[in-house]
Amino acid sequence: MHLHLKMMSNILFIPGTLCTCDVFSTQITTLKNAGHNCITFEYGLQDNLDDVARLALSFVNKDERFSICAFSMGGMVAFKLLECCPERIDKVALISSNAHADKPNGRETRGNHLAYANENGLSALIKDYFTSVYLYNPNDTRMQLIAKMANDTGIERYRAQLEILATRPEAGDLLSNCSHPILLLAGSADVLCPPCEQHRMHQLAANSELVFIEQAGHFVSLEQSDKVNLHLYNFFGGAAYA
Repeated sequence: MHLHLKMMSNILFIPGTLCTCDVFSTQITTLKNAGHNCITFEYGLQDNLDDVARLALSFVNKDERFSICAFSMGGMVAFKLLECCPERIDKVALISSNAHADKPNGRETRGNHLAYANENGLSALIKDYFTSVYLYNPNDTRMQLIAKMANDTGIERYRAQLEILATRPEAGDLLSNCSHPILLLAGSADVLCPPCEQHRMHQLAANSELVFIEQAGHFVSLEQSDKVNLHLYNFFGGAAYA
């Protein structure tokens, strides 16, 4: 008997602030092996969600349906896509994300981060400001990858991303009216997108599943990649788990 593997679906991967799709490297390998067409999105200089969503759609063949796997700020792009083309979207996995508008002091805090990066470089920003909040168990290898992604992103794209974060809308009503299957996946020790926000999104989205992964912080896809891979495989389906 011959086994024919059917391409399961298009999955658009949307990274977060100062990240490239290297943040999903093992997840993409797993889902490719399961028969999915994995599409990697990289940010440009667009500084608002409308323009970023249009850019994201340009990565997918016109009129084709797709699912989304989004990390952190990528979840905000996912919400915009759910708003502008819900009929094209099958499923959405949100990793370490949130649905709230910017906090009152958010713009000021990130402005300080940008000024520090301008003066000292993005690697220094990652090391000096984010080592303690990105990972449950920081180690040099993972922090070097995170710094590399930041440097690959660059200051100008970072500046645009900070404007997106500052102007993002509250997405609670969108989640309340969303019938798409949604996987909410987060590290149990994430201080940037904490468990209380994951529970809030889960309560808002009727067709959502909530998964917490122990011994993981914000970058759960790096710290507990095998567990994340398995949950994504189970959520999106596939021919064989690898």
